[in-house]
Amino acid sequence: MSRKYADLPVRAVLALGVTLAVGLLLLEMSASAPRTAGSDHVGDPVFAAVVPGGGVLCQPVSPLPDDARRVRLLIGTYGRPVPDLSIRFTSATGVSVAHGELAAGAREGYVTIPIARATPPGPASTICLHIGGSARVAIGGERAPTTADSERVNGTLDAGDIGLLYLRAGNETWWQLFPVLSQRFGFGKATFFGAWTLPAVVIVMVGVWAAAVRLLARELL
Repeated sequence: MSRKYADLPVRAVLALGVTLAVGLLLLEMSASAPRTAGSDHVGDPVFAAVVPGGGVLCQPVSPLPDDARRVRLLIGTYGRPVPDLSIRFTSATGVSVAHGELAAGAREGYVTIPIARATPPGPASTICLHIGGSARVAIGGERAPTTADSERVNGTLDAGDIGLLYLRAGNETWWQLFPVLSQRFGFGKATFFGAWTLPAVVIVMVGVWAAAVRLLARELL
């Protein structure tokens, strides 16, 4: 068998490997899903608050991310449907910054409440979650020693904070988020790094992979 034909299986394997790698990358980057805009930096490992039906929970909160359009919370209803929920973000002066509602009937677990932003938007400093119905509801968060910044249930300080995850509007692919990823990739680095850093890293990595494939092909053929 000539060297030309003997090299065909090697070439085929290399071509298949590169094709699969590129295909998987394109598939992953094209996946559409809800994307996060930030959080209140509180997890939800436990149910940190229990609010009676008709009650309200309020707590201090950091400013809303500019692109936040939905809020996700962990809600426990002891097996019952989730009652109607309403959420409101207010500024330090009591002005409404954003608000949203969720109709009754959702299943307990993670629920997402769409929010509408005020025009013009302002910085939020407090969140209040109003619970409809007459049955108590548990809310996921973290337990902590009671301080002036702890959550308040019907005006009474409670030892904990609820976890809030902010989501962007709709579903997005990683291609659509690339400008945001580029901007965030430059954070926490020296001042000369910026939004150009991630594209530069991608170009370098593509070059490294191309060089590695070329070297492998040279050694095997």
